[in-house]
Amino acid sequence: MSTSTTNPGTRAPRARSWVRFQVFTILWLLVLLNYIDRATLSVALPFITEEFHIDPVMQGVILGSFFWTYMLFQIPGGWLLDRFGPRKVVGWAAVLWGGAQFMGGFAGGGAFLLGQRLALGITEAPISPAGAKLNSAWLPAKERARGATFVDAAGPFGSAVGGLLVTWIIAATGGWRWAFFITGLITIVVAVIYVVFLRDTPQQHPRVSAKELEHIEQVDPSTSAVAIVKDKLPKLADYARSRSFWGMMFGRLGWATVWWGIISWTPSYLNQALGFDLASLGWGTFLVYGCGVLGQLTAGFTVDRLRAGRDRYNLVMRSIFGVSGLGAAIAIFTIPGLTDGFQALAALSVAVFFINFGGLYWAIPAWLAPKQQVGTVGGVMNIASSGGGSLAPIVMGIAIAASGGGYGGAFVFLGVCALVYLLGSMLIDFNKPMATRKDA
Repeated sequence: MSTSTTNPGTRAPRARSWVRFQVFTILWLLVLLNYIDRATLSVALPFITEEFHIDPVMQGVILGSFFWTYMLFQIPGGWLLDRFGPRKVVGWAAVLWGGAQFMGGFAGGGAFLLGQRLALGITEAPISPAGAKLNSAWLPAKERARGATFVDAAGPFGSAVGGLLVTWIIAATGGWRWAFFITGLITIVVAVIYVVFLRDTPQQHPRVSAKELEHIEQVDPSTSAVAIVKDKLPKLADYARSRSFWGMMFGRLGWATVWWGIISWTPSYLNQALGFDLASLGWGTFLVYGCGVLGQLTAGFTVDRLRAGRDRYNLVMRSIFGVSGLGAAIAIFTIPGLTDGFQALAALSVAVFFINFGGLYWAIPAWLAPKQQVGTVGGVMNIASSGGGSLAPIVMGIAIAASGGGYGGAFVFLGVCALVYLLGSMLIDFNKPMATRKDA
């Protein structure tokens, strides 16, 4: 894979190219498949459970196991991104996770599915930190919020499309195994396209014009935190004493617990508690997760517009996160009292719309960390995501089993976690770098 750079002075003085949008479109497709692959098990689980007779607690363990290895490989994945670049690291990782997804179709029981989820967690670990890394390299500061939320919107959209795709495959083939085979093969194909087209920086890409490069490299007042630092990079201790760092970690933990709890258990909730059939299950999950896409895009474009030409970043960001956390918490707390399927879908959709403002978190490393550490900081932040993702399915599974199949306690737990997300977000100072060397 070529890593040669192109001298900007030798570029033809043609009209501005739009390569950065093509790069983010391909990354969006990979994240989309990432979430389709994760959602395959959640959507197929009611049918897998019938075949293998898996109880709710074991279902929660299998759903949450993905995040055990996903969490362990966040820091190594972020380091590899900073060391070797997102082109090589994500290219290889995507081929391997496509293979792991394909193998899920051969499952013969709960233990096999557990192993398959652990393998998927390892191989998917670099994709989200890669988004932060490419955001920092390929976008000017004024486009980073929409860039972060555009890529992260592929998550709820992938879950939405995954619901329709998996239920369609199950209906068309008469079984759940082909859902794993087909999605795994598609992932491998897109991974090859990603490697062929992507370059780690715009300076390396032969199709980037001089005007686009000038646009990407323009200086903005909000970029002081992400300028290239030639010496005295922040150390671990510098981050450890940063209130913003811990706010980011706890906020992301609360966000991830809510989001992955909804992702993991919504299909089973709609099927088992509300009596949705196969067709209704697909469209119901599409509606709920589709609202997450709207939430992501609304937050991204709103923040970029509000931040433009202003320096009151705390007011802008805390207002957005305040609306997000409160809106999600209120919607979730109403769910236990609902018995009508359409009302429950509406409440879930509102909760997912507001909680997905949290996609803005992927702009935080690019805004507040040095460029050389964006991948690592993104990986560390995603440890909090993994913690929430591993916690939510298991705690909810235990609550459901303890209540004899009821989902009320599980949703109350998610409502509390939405408040944790809100409080953590309020602790982040968006007006200065996340961490600075104490001896600088």
